[in-house]
Amino acid sequence: MNNQRLLLISVDAMEDVDVAYARTLPSFARLIDGAARAQIRSIFPTLTYPIHSAQVTGCPPAQSGVFNNVLMQPGIDHPDWFWDYSCLKVPTFLDAAHAEGRSIAVVQWPVTARAPFEVVVPEIGNVEATGGLVETMRAVTSPRGFELFERHRDLIITEPKTNHGPFAAAVGADVLREDQPDVMLIHLVELDSARHLHGPNGPHVNEALDIIDERLGVLLKGLDDSGNADETNIIMVSDHGQLETVQHTNLNILFRDRGFLETDAENNLLSWDVYLHSSGLSGQIFLREGIGEQRRREIEELLEDIVAEPRYRIREILTATEAREVYGLDGPFTWVVESEPGVIVGGALDRRVVVRREDPDFRGYLGNHGHHPTQGDQPVFFATGPAFIPDCDAGRREILDEAPTFAKVLGVSLPTARGRSIDELLIPGLR
Repeated sequence: MNNQRLLLISVDAMEDVDVAYARTLPSFARLIDGAARAQIRSIFPTLTYPIHSAQVTGCPPAQSGVFNNVLMQPGIDHPDWFWDYSCLKVPTFLDAAHAEGRSIAVVQWPVTARAPFEVVVPEIGNVEATGGLVETMRAVTSPRGFELFERHRDLIITEPKTNHGPFAAAVGADVLREDQPDVMLIHLVELDSARHLHGPNGPHVNEALDIIDERLGVLLKGLDDSGNADETNIIMVSDHGQLETVQHTNLNILFRDRGFLETDAENNLLSWDVYLHSSGLSGQIFLREGIGEQRRREIEELLEDIVAEPRYRIREILTATEAREVYGLDGPFTWVVESEPGVIVGGALDRRVVVRREDPDFRGYLGNHGHHPTQGDQPVFFATGPAFIPDCDAGRREILDEAPTFAKVLGVSLPTARGRSIDELLIPGLR
């Protein structure tokens, strides 16, 4: 262990193409100019919760246990998220640092509800199903986290869509200023929201970057007030890019039409032998427990037909075993569906099988992710501080390499990680 401090900032859906504009903004410029850097390739599926799990464990979903943003809850429009820390099946670099006596704070970081750290203000969802916002936060924050939630909860924007950005920045600044943790993680999502709503490209991207720069300014002011800025390593990362949504292929509708799934007149799920759990621009197919071999063979034949039919735009359907070997993706599903770029593999029960962008009944996000990590624009990694060599470029690296790098900066071990530390960026004494 050493005395290095770490502030890890995740700007959700920031892409390498955003850097040119971001560096014209004051707070972003402080994090980018002269920084050590790498070009990052993410994991499959490129979803926020599996990726943020990978960023703290160094493991893909097959090991981390977080294979989707949301749990498999058939027939429920808004399933529960993978938001509890117990969902992680392997240690994190935070666990290793905490075991060595380092103080930890997490603010709006995915999969950190009920984490065993000093300051926990997690990102959560579906609070209507868990007693409302206040009672849910009371149950999943640390005592200090709930105090900060109460202090700043009026900053949570609820209309027209919930936005925790101002809240997260204010809480993070207070944590840095008052608690002065050795390690703090914070997640900012306005750019991801903008790309979902309006598409991957356009003036809304720079507008969202302007907003995030303001959030970063609030956060960095808290760090400066703490007196710890010069000794703090600040690492800015992102998780995925987004692709233009061009089509929905709703496989559950096809399963229903072929007699493998049943709904009532209001499209409520009644029963299923096979079910598609969407992961955005990919999907995960579950089989009912106890299904017979003949029924399974019939489903396998249908899956072959789906891949062979051009209008569905499904590139490949892998077995879970194949997905584990090729992508490090595994879970309680039987198959993994990879679509062509921009095609949502949908789990809806109330639409047509194929809905194209130009169709009058197209609805939903104009930008999305969950795609193969080599498609589209790529995530970023910028690091400044006493542990890093200024202006050093490590080239293309895997996102699994981030957690071992964070661990090495803090002088702790993370032997379960599948990635390796980005040593090229670190000063000789830390390699």
